[in-house]
Amino acid sequence: MIDFLLEIGVEDFPPGILAQTAHNLSSQLEELFKTRKIFYRSIRTIYTPRRIGTIILGVSRRQKPQVVEIQGPPKKVAYDETGAPTATLKSFMKSRGLKPNEIVVKRIKKGEYVFGKKESPGELTEDILYQELPRIVQNLEFHRGMVWNETKVKFPRPIRWIVALLDRRPIRFEYAGIKADRYTMPNFHFSFKPIRLGKPREYMNFLRHGGVVVDPNERKKLILSRIKQAAGKLGGVPVFDDAMIDEINASTEYPEVVGDEFDPAYLELPGEVLQTVLKAHGNLIWIKDSNKFICVFSAKKRAIQNVKQGYKRVMQARLFDALFYYKQDLKQGLNAMREQTKGMMWLKGLGSVYDKSVRLEKFVTTFKDIPKINLNALTRAAKFCKADLCSAMVREKEFTSLQGIMGGYYAGLGGEDNLVVQIIKEHYHPIFVGDVLPKTIEGMVLSLCDKLDNVMGAFIIGNQPTGSYDPLGVRRNGYAVIHILDKLDAKLSITQLIEQLKGLYEKTVQPTPIHQFFQERLSRYLQDNGYRYDEINAVLENWTGDVADIHKRCDALKGFRDRHNFVMLIIGQKRVRNILKGIKDIKELNVNLFKEPAEKALYKKGMEVSARLEPLYISGDYIKILKLLLSMRPEIDKFFDDVLVMCEDDELRNNRLSLVNFINTIFLRFADLSKIVIEGVKEG
Repeated sequence: MIDFLLEIGVEDFPPGILAQTAHNLSSQLEELFKTRKIFYRSIRTIYTPRRIGTIILGVSRRQKPQVVEIQGPPKKVAYDETGAPTATLKSFMKSRGLKPNEIVVKRIKKGEYVFGKKESPGELTEDILYQELPRIVQNLEFHRGMVWNETKVKFPRPIRWIVALLDRRPIRFEYAGIKADRYTMPNFHFSFKPIRLGKPREYMNFLRHGGVVVDPNERKKLILSRIKQAAGKLGGVPVFDDAMIDEINASTEYPEVVGDEFDPAYLELPGEVLQTVLKAHGNLIWIKDSNKFICVFSAKKRAIQNVKQGYKRVMQARLFDALFYYKQDLKQGLNAMREQTKGMMWLKGLGSVYDKSVRLEKFVTTFKDIPKINLNALTRAAKFCKADLCSAMVREKEFTSLQGIMGGYYAGLGGEDNLVVQIIKEHYHPIFVGDVLPKTIEGMVLSLCDKLDNVMGAFIIGNQPTGSYDPLGVRRNGYAVIHILDKLDAKLSITQLIEQLKGLYEKTVQPTPIHQFFQERLSRYLQDNGYRYDEINAVLENWTGDVADIHKRCDALKGFRDRHNFVMLIIGQKRVRNILKGIKDIKELNVNLFKEPAEKALYKKGMEVSARLEPLYISGDYIKILKLLLSMRPEIDKFFDDVLVMCEDDELRNNRLSLVNFINTIFLRFADLSKIVIEGVKEG
């Protein structure tokens, strides 16, 4: 067994797409090895700001022997009446170089044919890689590329070297005017002298001596460990999240850390502002509630003083600006900012941001019946929630992410209640799928109203999402609305909320497309929560807008699926639904027309179950509901066994179809269980 290394050396790669591009490269190589049947033991993705690559260990020297199957003549032409090969078969074997023991007869759609099976030793791995590596590099996906030489190749950053080593032999393919070889480059803070690699297993150690930790997982652990050590020396708690660490990991080759301080006068700024300034101007991490910070950099330790001074100079200038904006905002106050939103357009044709806040102030009163909700605080927060969009701080590009947060601070310093402050701060959440929800009920309600208004506004002006086009983030807003409604669990119907909100617009609103949009978002939300597509389709068949209720039905259906009698339940409704296919005109049911005992028994059972279901729907006990639906199965089977539904007598046939429809409506009130897919059960 041998090893393989591919490394593409570049100028500093954009941190946001570095990991994704490196994993894309590894995925393509892994797919190549699998499809071409080249054995390997393990594969590892590597990347730093100046390289992406893959190491594959335990590679076979050539692909597995290939069995090629060649179709020959039909059996009746290949053999005579005695079973001896004909001239046709002999000619086929000679032309293909086949021996008698390599001939088999197989039955295909056309009939029985002769096939020749020939085993070839397989191509050399080196030859396959030489042919395929340029294609793999060319197929790397990224949104934007740049051209830097006459080859006109596009890549996120100029390619400066390529390493392709199979065991001790370089695979000298060419891409973007660069010929692959065995020379890689160290960290330029350590040396400019190329590193000559003998074999792939030397790679990681050789680069470590050159100031490069190429394994991103190892580098991430090193970053976290050194941040922890530095924070311990500074006597504080570092403030960072996974995204910050990932960005630092994508912008360092050999992480070192240093601690320092900034002017304590800037502690007047809110912590989120301090954190934003430090995050935006390099790999800086704030020590909570202090004027200290940690810098993560990629250079030799002797550069510490220069690094500290450089970062400190830039950071101090931005902190000065931030403090100026902050004081300006405090002088004018939230009321003045809110007045300024009258001149800020929200969406073309739908008024200003001020108009939106007035609409939200009215709309939140729809939720007054939610238990324990503080409507006064909620309406007050709705009034001021968009005011900080006209603050000097949020208008500055660097601090736009602090919208809502700054509004909360300004509200608190302006004398607003603590709950109002918190609602304003958290009402933009969730910002993305997987983001945290607001902690307060009032915050969830304001976030829901704001995002539902965003969706409706987009639909009114014709900017609803189509395909990959979604410039206003409508899908993200819609998903958040579904998520919040599910967590609120307040028996709120999205259909009713759409009706309430559209009454606050002076424009004509078509609610049906919006309802359909939210049904699609709900389907996606349920998929993300682990439910099967057929379970989702079943419960959404007659959805009226209650998100939390649908989630509970899905949960009950999924839980019931593992029971031994689940198939009996589903087949029961499938039998009912199948006989109603194509029937459009259902007559009124007449019990006096029942002739067969099985008809009377099924009707009686249906009435009994229907009455018992009523309180269960009120309490939401869907497991018991499913058990009751299952209890009708014997009467359903007896009915179909004993009664000819599609009889010649029109009156009897129509009445029996009405009975079947009556039973079907009992099922449909819970879900259309006929949409559930049961393995081995024929549909239709």
